[in-house]
Amino acid sequence: MSQFTSFETLQRPDTPNTYLVLPGNVKSPSEADETSPVFGESPAALFKRVQSMVSGHDDWKLGESDEAEHQLEFVAVTKLLKFKDDISLKAYPASEDGQTSALAVYSRSRVGKYDFNANRKRVQSLLAELKGNAAATA
Repeated sequence: MSQFTSFETLQRPDTPNTYLVLPGNVKSPSEADETSPVFGESPAALFKRVQSMVSGHDDWKLGESDEAEHQLEFVAVTKLLKFKDDISLKAYPASEDGQTSALAVYSRSRVGKYDFNANRKRVQSLLAELKGNAAATA
């Protein structure tokens, strides 16, 4: 991965091997599978928690990271067949005062047409882990 995903211009493929979560206030030409929860912390604080969480997973490898933009890319390796899936993530402000935030997360398989819900499960697990470590406000 050599550049960051632009969620505002993202065009998803027709194959069912992707999963997209968007904050309610982010407009994209691609329809989200789920709306992000709102977290009771700034985008910078949420980004740091995500970055730490990604680094703590043995089967996730942190790629590019931009702290100023609260955006990162990482690779997840599936346990059984060792397929590599790419995940893009960005923390956005969810309120005008910047005290709450939400995530855009796009997980997609590099190979194959079907992913047997691996991308959905990964993204929902990531969100559940974040919500478990800090209360979501919505």
